[in-house]
Amino acid sequence: MHYSLNLKTVLDLIKFSPKDRVEIELETAVIVEGKTYIIDILLTYTDGIVSKKHSIELKCYKEFASSGGKRGASDIFMKDVYLDIYYSELYLQHKFADYTTCLILTDYSNFINPKSKKTKNWDYDISQGHSFTGGHFTTSIGGRDVDFRLRETYEFIWQKNGDYWGTILRPK
Repeated sequence: MHYSLNLKTVLDLIKFSPKDRVEIELETAVIVEGKTYIIDILLTYTDGIVSKKHSIELKCYKEFASSGGKRGASDIFMKDVYLDIYYSELYLQHKFADYTTCLILTDYSNFINPKSKKTKNWDYDISQGHSFTGGHFTTSIGGRDVDFRLRETYEFIWQKNGDYWGTILRPK
């Protein structure tokens, strides 16, 4: 919620005309082929004539839980990043959005600069500089089967700010 308020404030500052409007919807449900998906943030830009929609998927992984212990489940996070990319492609394909972005944030440096990539979770590689063009993903993580296909090209370029690393993913 806090992020969406900041986003709305910034977007209101860059209007080019009094007719420009930006609407922000949080957790918008859409149905694709009989299955419900939730768009984290859906922006609708209108200039009075043309309207465009931009979906934003958000992911954040903190190395330590609020209890102070290590969080774990990093493999599930990595797979979920790829699933968010898949969902974003679905939103474009089915015309729920004209543009899409995945914003990922973490303080876990092993995602960015791993010591090793020998485990199966690296089928969902999110390390610095990793790029790929589409692909069929079926590696189960956390005991859950997955089966999805990505069509576009993506590259993980991480930027560090303080204790956190962030990347923005968009289809190329």
